[in-house]
Amino acid sequence: MGKTLKAEYDASANVLRLVEPLEGVKDHEQVELTLNEKPPVDPERPWLALSGSLSKEAGDSLARAHEELFPPWK
Repeated sequence: MGKTLKAEYDASANVLRLVEPLEGVKDHEQVELTLNEKPPVDPERPWLALSGSLSKEAGDSLARAHEELFPPWK
């Protein structure tokens, strides 16, 4: 299971400083970190930066609500 964490990088000390304590991890426990760079946001289509931010269920629910509020033109 993965977690998303916020951290500040301190280049002079070569460390990441977490914004919040990391629950469920013991002091000096080894963890593995994957760093994913975010692609730049297209100023013409900023909504694409949200791609993949909802689960399938949440996306389906949002789509149903949108269709109820804004029915297709007939």
